[in-house]
Amino acid sequence: MAKQTGLTDNFYIDGHDLSGDVTSVDTVSGSKATLDTPVIESAGMVRLAGHGSGEIAFTTWFDDGTNLEHTALAGMPTTDVVVLYTRGIAIDSPVAGLVAKQINYDGSKGSDKALTLSVQCLSQGVPLEWGVLLSGGQITQASAGSESSKDDSASSSNGIAAYLQMVDINSGAPTITIEHSANNSSWSTLLSFTAISDGAEPSAERKTASGTVNRYLRITSTGTFSNAKFVVAYRRGESVDDTSY
Repeated sequence: MAKQTGLTDNFYIDGHDLSGDVTSVDTVSGSKATLDTPVIESAGMVRLAGHGSGEIAFTTWFDDGTNLEHTALAGMPTTDVVVLYTRGIAIDSPVAGLVAKQINYDGSKGSDKALTLSVQCLSQGVPLEWGVLLSGGQITQASAGSESSKDDSASSSNGIAAYLQMVDINSGAPTITIEHSANNSSWSTLLSFTAISDGAEPSAERKTASGTVNRYLRITSTGTFSNAKFVVAYRRGESVDDTSY
């Protein structure tokens, strides 16, 4: 892969597409606390990995349009929010996902009259996760069906974490699933997101599945609905993870 810019990125929080409002993504951070455990046989400090953490902070223009910046952020929810930053909008583009607490909504109006807001989201129970897009950015499914498969070259054995950002539904109640296959022919459900009815969106969810994840993945939707607009991203678990999915 070549060096990349940050052009044509997207940004979502709880199903709200803020890609047209966010002016900068100021922090995308994953970190671990360290526990100092000095021992007499070592000349240097010995450390153990502690709790993992994560942060996504961003600056946005004020926008009180329907389901846009002010609607998404001004409420300062006490419940968790699901944040997704996509570095590009093609299938397999890198994605940072975070289940977080939104801890501020700080406005600033400069002498040039520009009105911007700064927002910080800190991880809630799950560290920052870097994954990739399974959808080609935000896609629209007119009705139930399956998207083209994605070939990850090999299976893995440490589970999966996946993110759904449901932006809009014209009618009905779709259920979005991720299916997997060993041969790109015979498919089974790997995980299912919670069904979302028209009127309950924007909405977002993180789900996990344990065990083997086959080589091929695809998005499949079921239910009766029209024009569901959504994004799906995922991360395959690794043997070196602190906890398995």
